[in-house]
Amino acid sequence: MKKIKYSALVAAMVGMTFSVQAQRTTAFLELGGYALTQNYLGDVNGGSLGALTQEARFGLGTQLKYNFNSLLSVGADVNYGSIYSHDNLHGNATRDYQVDTDLLNVNVFTNVHFIPFGKYNQRNHHTPFIHVGVGALTYQPHLNTNAQYPEEIALYPGTGHTYTYAVGFGWRIRRSLKSFYNLGIYYNGFGVSNVEGFNYTQEYLDANPAERNALDGSITFKFGMSLGFFEQ
Repeated sequence: MKKIKYSALVAAMVGMTFSVQAQRTTAFLELGGYALTQNYLGDVNGGSLGALTQEARFGLGTQLKYNFNSLLSVGADVNYGSIYSHDNLHGNATRDYQVDTDLLNVNVFTNVHFIPFGKYNQRNHHTPFIHVGVGALTYQPHLNTNAQYPEEIALYPGTGHTYTYAVGFGWRIRRSLKSFYNLGIYYNGFGVSNVEGFNYTQEYLDANPAERNALDGSITFKFGMSLGFFEQ
């Protein structure tokens, strides 16, 4: 009988220990949405942000994130937007090349906070973070039909697919117990050089070794809000 009582007491203590640990876990799910602006970086504008406000284009996105603890999280992100640039904004009005491309971006990512932040660190109302992600990009260029493309330019008007990667940093601000504001700036690298819808032909590159089809990219600003799902 004593052994049974002792075993029951031990089982109860172990159960209480696991229950307390479960209640105190720092892990939780987070769902959010955001607006974004994107600026093209590529051959047409020479990788310049000199026309930042004129070329910025808006988009929308959503993300689902799992916070392992107060410093580390991983998640999935989907966003839709576009990039734009025009020769008129970069001193090449006579050439009349234009970038007008729709982008659908699907990524997985990780965020690392610099300050403990999340479920039980309510004394910390904000934290900077770094962001690293990789994913898949679907893009649809819209070519300028008024432009006169020379024979050394190959056109790619159809839908394309490639990989993408993102690096950046941002700031998280606690709005309430379970809601947060999220701001960030990111560089997105694309795995292709024809996101504009055109490239130099291989014959032209062979004859002009100094020229190349450089990979394209964009600078993205994100600003949104997310909700945490946990019991306090």
